[in-house]
Amino acid sequence: MAEKENKKRKRQSNGVEASSKKVAFGQDEGQIKVTYNSVDGSDPALVDAPGLTTPDLVFDAYTKRPSSKKPDDAASNDHELLLHSHRHSRLDYTASPASLDDGLAHYVAVYDPATKQLQVMPTHHLSLRSTLRSEAKANQNRTFLQQRQELGREFGTKKAKKIIAEKTVNAITNRDPKGKGRPDDVQDAILQSMPDTVTGAPTEEQAAETALASKPIPKPNLAAENVEEVYAYETLLPPSDARLVNIKDWQEKTKNEEDIKFTHRFPAARVQALGTSDQILKLKALKYLQLLLEFHDALPSGGRNGKKVPKKDVLSKRLSAWPDSLVNSVRRRFANDANELTKWHMQRLYTHMCALSLYVDGWTADTSNLRDDLKMDAKEMAQYFRELGCRIAAPTEGERERWGIKKGQERSVKVAKLKLPLDFPKARSGVRR
Repeated sequence: MAEKENKKRKRQSNGVEASSKKVAFGQDEGQIKVTYNSVDGSDPALVDAPGLTTPDLVFDAYTKRPSSKKPDDAASNDHELLLHSHRHSRLDYTASPASLDDGLAHYVAVYDPATKQLQVMPTHHLSLRSTLRSEAKANQNRTFLQQRQELGREFGTKKAKKIIAEKTVNAITNRDPKGKGRPDDVQDAILQSMPDTVTGAPTEEQAAETALASKPIPKPNLAAENVEEVYAYETLLPPSDARLVNIKDWQEKTKNEEDIKFTHRFPAARVQALGTSDQILKLKALKYLQLLLEFHDALPSGGRNGKKVPKKDVLSKRLSAWPDSLVNSVRRRFANDANELTKWHMQRLYTHMCALSLYVDGWTADTSNLRDDLKMDAKEMAQYFRELGCRIAAPTEGERERWGIKKGQERSVKVAKLKLPLDFPKARSGVRR
């Protein structure tokens, strides 16, 4: 039993039977003569350059005796080889013995089929590396303080690293005739790779448009040649909403001199003049402004100077005189996805109402009526008109007669005028302390 267990099993065949006959080499071609050559200082070098693209350069060779005493045998070289080249404009190349080849020997074999000779000779295995010449000079010229800072950045505590970083974060000097502050080769290479001119830099007009786009105001046309083109009618009243605004009831009642009930002063003071005229767009803008005023009154407080939109059934009941589709469009336009109007959304609602009042009054608006409707003080109301690019001033004599302002009321009444060029408030740079 023991003999059977110790008996090796045959290897399973994959369908191909290997021949047991040996193949004889060199019988027909003749014998190959192998020679070994080693001449001091003339052994070839096998150089590898991992991660480098070696340029076509001439290297200088340096040899020395090995530091460790090794037995002189056929497999070991009796000297070490080093190749160096400084002929590149910025880089130094050095080929030194590979660190992983300790105890190994490398050979190169050359076969000559004509003479049937195989010549074997020992070779040096070198690894090529490159260094930036300016960095090498900088490392040689480092002061004791620079060496301490480098050690601190590598092995120091967090506090020490922070102090070193604060000292060097702004350590950039200008060029001078003595050479101090000159960029090194790396900086020169980066600067040379950069384009001479900066492309795609925003112009002054583009920067102004970008700044205005972030403000909660209707989008102005900065290229407008007249005041009427600054805030277009389609910007203040979207065409989809304009189709849903019905003005026939106002036209019929004003022509028949019937009373129209209002809870806001601004539309009440202007509906009669616009209802009997052919200014259809201004009448639609006035009625849309009336909707925005009623929508504003229906908003309960939401905290942090904001408000929230009531539930759908509550909002529909408060604005039952208006189509539900129009009310929903106003809600989506001025409220966020959470049906809330933050401070930014409320400012956007106020500036749109101010712009509509400017459109209705021919770009010169009496701010007192809208101020009373929104229950604001004069300073806050004037600021919203300034955000639109208006100038705020006291009414003139003709404007007092136009709006029926009595003497003594000039101080409480302010007029917003939209003129070209537009005068937008400058951005605040910060609060002084």
